[in-house]
Amino acid sequence: MNQLQSGIRERLRGPINSVPVAFSEDGHIDYAALTRMIDRSLDAGCGVVMLTWGNSLMSLLTDDEVADVHQAVARDVAGRALTVACDNMWGLPKCVEFGRHVRELGFDLYMVRPPIAMPGTPESLADYYTAVAGEIPVMLVGDVPFGTCEALATVPGVCAFKEDASLDYAHEMGMRWGDRWTVAGGGGLRRHHILASHEWCPAWLDYFVCSHPAPAFDYWAAVQANDSATAWRLVTRWELPLRDFAAATTYGWDGLVRHALPELFGTAPRWRRSPAPNPSDAEMAALREFLEGLEWPLPDA
Repeated sequence: MNQLQSGIRERLRGPINSVPVAFSEDGHIDYAALTRMIDRSLDAGCGVVMLTWGNSLMSLLTDDEVADVHQAVARDVAGRALTVACDNMWGLPKCVEFGRHVRELGFDLYMVRPPIAMPGTPESLADYYTAVAGEIPVMLVGDVPFGTCEALATVPGVCAFKEDASLDYAHEMGMRWGDRWTVAGGGGLRRHHILASHEWCPAWLDYFVCSHPAPAFDYWAAVQANDSATAWRLVTRWELPLRDFAAATTYGWDGLVRHALPELFGTAPRWRRSPAPNPSDAEMAALREFLEGLEWPLPDA
C-alpha cells in the first residue's frame, strides 16, 4: 500500500453519506435540501460524503447538472469530510476531463463507472482506469473483471473500491486486493455486517445519515467494539423492517430511504424526477404510521 492509498484508508471509514440529489415537486434540483442532507450527516460526525451514479440519480441529470451538483457538494463540504465524486458512464475523454474538473473542485476520490452499453475488455478497462487515475485518485465500482483488477494492482492512483456486485465477488476481490484498496460496503447495515470483520471494509453507504443518523453511529460503535451481537440487533431494529415495508410500496427502497425518510425528518422533500415514482400524501402518512409503530423518533408532522 502506497502513501496515497494508506491516506485514503485512514479517512474512508464509518457511515458514508451517499448523497441523494433532491428535487422540487416540479422536477428542479433542490440545492438547499441537498445542503441540509449533507450538513445533517456532518453534524452527526459523518466523515465521508459521496456522489454515486445510482444513489445520486445521475441518470436523471444532464451533464451540466452533474457538474453543478458536484460544485454544490464541494462548496458545502469545504474540507470537512473526505469527498468522492462520480461520473455519468462517459467515454474516456469526457471521463478524464471531468476527473480533472472535480480534482480542481477539491474532491479526494473519483468513482469511475465505464459505460455499461460498451463494457470493454479487461485490458481496455485497465487502460481506461489508469488514464483517469493519472488525473485524480480513483475508486473502482461494480463487477470489475478480475483480470482488470490484476492489471491495476500496481497503479498507484487506484485507491478504493465500492462493492455492489455479489457478496461472493466482494469477498474474493477484498481478499485479493484489500491490502491496497479500501472497500466501501455497497449499501446498508446488513450488507456491511457481512463484510465488517475484514479490515479492508471499514465503511459502508448508509441509508440513515441524511435523515436520522443515530442508527448508523450506534452500529459503527458496536462494530468498532467488536460487539457483533449488538451490531446485528441494530440491523434488525432499524433496517430490516424497512426492507419489508418498502417491498410492498409503489416507490420502492430508494424512494423510501433516500427521499421519503428525509422528508419525514425535515431535511429534503420526497420528490424524484420523472420517470421515478414518488409516494403520495396517503403513502407518506402510511409510512409515518408504520415508523411510529416501531417507535422511530419522528418530528411532529
